[in-house]
Amino acid sequence: MITGFSIILNEDILYVSNSKKYNFFEIVLFVQKLITSINPKNSWRLSNIYFEGEPGKERMIIHHELTSDENHLFFCITGDFLSESEEVNKMLLEYVEKVKANYASGEEIQKAAKKTEFKAVIKLITGYLWDKYRDPIEDESIVHKSNNNENRIIYCGISSQGLPIISQLYDKSLLNNLSRDINDENIELFSSNLSAKLATIAMNTQIRAKTNIKEIHFSDLDDRGSKKLIFYGQINGYSLDFFATGDFNKIKEIFIELEQKISQDQVLHHEFSGDLKPFRSLKTYLDEIIQQFDQ
Repeated sequence: MITGFSIILNEDILYVSNSKKYNFFEIVLFVQKLITSINPKNSWRLSNIYFEGEPGKERMIIHHELTSDENHLFFCITGDFLSESEEVNKMLLEYVEKVKANYASGEEIQKAAKKTEFKAVIKLITGYLWDKYRDPIEDESIVHKSNNNENRIIYCGISSQGLPIISQLYDKSLLNNLSRDINDENIELFSSNLSAKLATIAMNTQIRAKTNIKEIHFSDLDDRGSKKLIFYGQINGYSLDFFATGDFNKIKEIFIELEQKISQDQVLHHEFSGDLKPFRSLKTYLDEIIQQFDQ
């Protein structure tokens, strides 16, 4: 079931169809800050965010584009629909087409959003889309497809209340995006910054949207549209953050295995006191997972 539509330009939420979902769409702003901090070339496109908490499951599908004047424009749809839903993808494409038929650019959308008739126009579009796709989405079944993209871990970390305990950067080439030398100091700074931004996204999801963020998906235009995936796990109050690229099904399978193994370690059954030494052994699990990526 579809629960909300929105249009976002940079840090401005220009339209929300359902005020109860406003806080969900705010999370896009925090994810965008993450993207620009580690990919200043703007070659990554946000495509999907998955939430799961007490209220249930919710997915956000996103059309993310860079406008001619280098602004980030997002068209978003939330709801309880299946991953890789073809019907929701069709709905999103038609949403973008119909909005742009009335407002051809991000600049026009931004100007129009200040006028009262803007909401009425978008409401007509979203109402039409809801009626058209409601039944096809409800009746749809999905066959998940695998691809042959190289599976590669980028980063893995464990934190407690936003404080990094383990921050392991595996794809050090990300530093090239920031024109930084690949040395121990810069790797540590990058890892700490990434850990902090991932924690910020998770905490703001809990505080604002009253749920948990579980997955974030990007497409990398510099790498033939390959998927970059972030998975979040909660283990006795600790956060497990896993960032990889490649085939979604394979990466999720490995993440679940890692989460299950780490959760059995007794060190995570005690509250974090600030002493990092007892947690060093957890890197063994990460090394084992890396070997699976190399197979």
